[in-house]
Amino acid sequence: MFLNHDRNFSTFLTIKYLVEHERVVDIYTLSRSMFESIISMGLLSKNIISDDLERYQNYQFTEIYKTYIHLRKLGLEGVSGLPQKDFAGIERKRDEYINKFGKNLSSWTGRSLEENVKLTDRNFPPTCNENRFYEYLYCQVYRKGSQSAHASYAGLSKGVDIEKMKLPGAFIAHRFKSNEPHLIFSCFHSIIVFLSSVRFLGSLTKNKQTENYFDKITKYIISES
Repeated sequence: MFLNHDRNFSTFLTIKYLVEHERVVDIYTLSRSMFESIISMGLLSKNIISDDLERYQNYQFTEIYKTYIHLRKLGLEGVSGLPQKDFAGIERKRDEYINKFGKNLSSWTGRSLEENVKLTDRNFPPTCNENRFYEYLYCQVYRKGSQSAHASYAGLSKGVDIEKMKLPGAFIAHRFKSNEPHLIFSCFHSIIVFLSSVRFLGSLTKNKQTENYFDKITKYIISES
């Protein structure tokens, strides 16, 4: 939990820098990454998933295994960072994980991100009188951020407006300018996602003031947007 929040804090500081330089697409991308982190935090903070800590920590062995196997198919396992003598231990721990928790490895919970989001909503108070607040953020932050993260045309183009400029000699040039509505939209939502990191850390530490602070500030942000 604390490692997640520390990472989210550094991500938020990076987003602050990107806002100063009006890098809309990068803000969407980092907010998307932070959103995945806060959903894990929400689930872990209330022990919603059985054996949650064991699942969360040992899921790494399925990830390491998958990467190593792919590199081995390419004949490049030597650059995996995993000594060959240690692979058997990783494979054994991966098999133990699957035997205990099943073959659904889409995430550490054995559920899709969307299912994890809905589970988070069901276990936390409504935000701004919305019972599916994190499902709303899933659409506005994760899905919209996916376009930017995957560098699709929609993801790259929504962050900029193109202006035509006349140059000496009757030449026409094009200049990129940040799309202000998207800049504001991405900023508001990145703040809410980071505040959720604070919220879930407060839930873990049983700090009731954190929930009140989150609700108050989030309502203000939504009203202003």
